[in-house]
Amino acid sequence: MKLTAREKKVIGFGACVVAAVLIYFAITLLLPNSENLSHNVGLKKRMLLKQRETLSREALYKTRLEQFSGRLETYRARLLPGNNPNVAAAELQKILKDFADQSGVEITMKNILPEKKIQDLLTKVSVKIDTNCNLEQLVQFIAAIENYEKFLRIDDCTISGFRVQRRFEIRPSLTIAGYISTREEKS
Repeated sequence: MKLTAREKKVIGFGACVVAAVLIYFAITLLLPNSENLSHNVGLKKRMLLKQRETLSREALYKTRLEQFSGRLETYRARLLPGNNPNVAAAELQKILKDFADQSGVEITMKNILPEKKIQDLLTKVSVKIDTNCNLEQLVQFIAAIENYEKFLRIDDCTISGFRVQRRFEIRPSLTIAGYISTREEKS
């Protein structure tokens, strides 16, 4: 079957229309939308400016990090030595015995309380002691605890008083806590 010239023109025109439609869809699918492209470029410019600003403040951030690290080490130095609660409790008992000897307080009973995890990095080690002393000795003992270079805290203080032969005696019961670091050391 032979095609006439008119049929050849119609087929050629149809092929051109199909080719034009295919080219149009290919261009619209392959080329990104100019609005999206300009939005993405603007967003990336803002991100780049923020990153440049952060990089320009690098010295400031390093200085602040060193300051915070120094403070952290200062605070860490105020913790009881070691990271074992039993060793720290024994050290706390020794410290309290020394303070009691210096202030004239007689420790009649010592009891190590169970350790308590505080946040992720600290463990609280507590010792409960019963004492026999007068008020002035108790004040000296408490002052020694509060002024110690390591951070110690009196969690509980109960004072029982009674009269013995025209004298007034007190029997303080104190719970003293110290803290140890439980952070994992990085190798």
